[in-house]
Formats: sequence, C-alpha cells, structure tokens
Amino acid sequence: MNINEILDQMSHDITALTFGEKMLGGLAATALSMAIVFLVLVLLIGIIKAMDSMVNPKSKQENEENNEFDNIQSYEQEQEPSEDISELIAVISAAVACSMGVSESKIRVVNINRVGNDSPTWAKNGRLEQLQNRL
Repeated sequence: MNINEILDQMSHDITALTFGEKMLGGLAATALSMAIVFLVLVLLIGIIKAMDSMVNPKSKQENEENNEFDNIQSYEQEQEPSEDISELIAVISAAVACSMGVSESKIRVVNINRVGNDSPTWAKNGRLEQLQNRL
C-alpha cells in the first residue's frame, strides 16, 4: 500500500490496517499537518510585513535615523569628563561594608564598571513604587 491508500483506509476503517501501516499513516498525517501549519505561518509573516510597510512606509528610514542618534548619544556619554573616582570608590566601599556588616578597611574595590540602564520605563516605575511602599 502506498501513503495515499493508507490515509484513505485510515479515514474509513483503521482496524483493517496492520500496526506498521497505522504508524506509517500517523507519521504521514503528522508530517502533512506540520507542513500546512508551517506554510500558514510563513503566509502570516508575509501578510504582517506587507501591512506594516503599508501602514508605516518610513519606518526603515526612521529606525536608521534613530540608531544614528542613539550612537551619537552613547558616544557623547563616553566622552563626558570622569567624575572624582576616589569619592565614588569611598561611597561604594562604605555601602558594601555597611551591607556586609564589616569595617571599611576590610573592603577592597578592585574594579568599577558602569552598567547601562536598559530597563523599560514600566520596570523603573515598578521599582520606584516598591521602594516608596517600603519607606
């Protein structure tokens, strides 16, 4: 029996098939279903991209301009004059010593790296709200 005959027999009377034919028919149905779902998803992606280009025709240009603006801002931030590092080290070591409950002489600051704040606005507001609720 070929795959078409097995699938046809499965739609009418599955008890007449052997175990191997049932497994082969199941695998064929699974592969066919997955192919259909994949094709529909690709079609949906195409439709969404076409609708996006119709609604926002200038989005690519604006994104490129925004990226250039972000690059300029990050470059300017890197070029800012550095603040007094000794005060920063003193504050960090005092905070670490206080949180650990040890004296400041036992704390040694080896390296300080600034971490960018890429958090979304809702996350910042949530943290601020939590802090205000504790105070």
